[in-house]
Amino acid sequence: MSDRLRIVPVPASLEIPPVRFGGYGQPKIGKTTFASKWPNPIFVQTEDGAAGLAVSKIPETPCESWTELMDCLRVIAKDPQDRKTVVIDTLDRAEALAQAQVRDEHFQGCEKDYMSYHKGPAIAGKMMAELLSALDYIRKTHSMNIVLLAHDGLVPGANALGEDFKKWAPSLSKQAWALVRDWCDQIGHFQSAFRVKDGKAKELGNERTIHFLGSPGRDAGCRAGYEMPDDIPIDWDEYKKQMGDKIYE
Repeated sequence: MSDRLRIVPVPASLEIPPVRFGGYGQPKIGKTTFASKWPNPIFVQTEDGAAGLAVSKIPETPCESWTELMDCLRVIAKDPQDRKTVVIDTLDRAEALAQAQVRDEHFQGCEKDYMSYHKGPAIAGKMMAELLSALDYIRKTHSMNIVLLAHDGLVPGANALGEDFKKWAPSLSKQAWALVRDWCDQIGHFQSAFRVKDGKAKELGNERTIHFLGSPGRDAGCRAGYEMPDDIPIDWDEYKKQMGDKIYE
């Protein structure tokens, strides 16, 4: 009988692995600035959101292809030097690079053929799974925190008991988001506080929040061992206080 098939006793102590954080929100709300505060981060750039920040980057300018993006992860996996956090900024742009490569290499750039029988999205989905596997290798091998950033959007929400509705989620394909949602230990929605009056949304001052509580109106949540309050300000010091020694430095 395999050695794997044995009852594992309750451990005397539990070491929590480095966190896999997923944060999404509207442009310019502070996602990239928040990520720049993590311990010694290296930004894998797919867009230039960190252009005004003094942070380590690879490449120096945003990735131009999916191949280049994966090559960046191979460089980090081989020798991250003294980096402690990998930031993908942004994940939706990374998915767009995967989709572009699949469309060009498999379907001669034809969008109709790419979408036919869901063949193109299925290949791109496998590529996104490979990206997450590469990040997991880096996380486990080098004990690095992983931060994924994405923009938000309204997506259809199914309601078995009534009318369907819309909810906030990252601007990813349904397939990619299912993978990322299951993979992340924490998912936070970055949002400005607002109120609705006369059918119009009005921002309330400078109140900006990370929502960790999932609801019918947004995708969010935390895995056991990585619990957070329902909401916190978009503030690194507050996040770090709540996480304590679970952040690898």
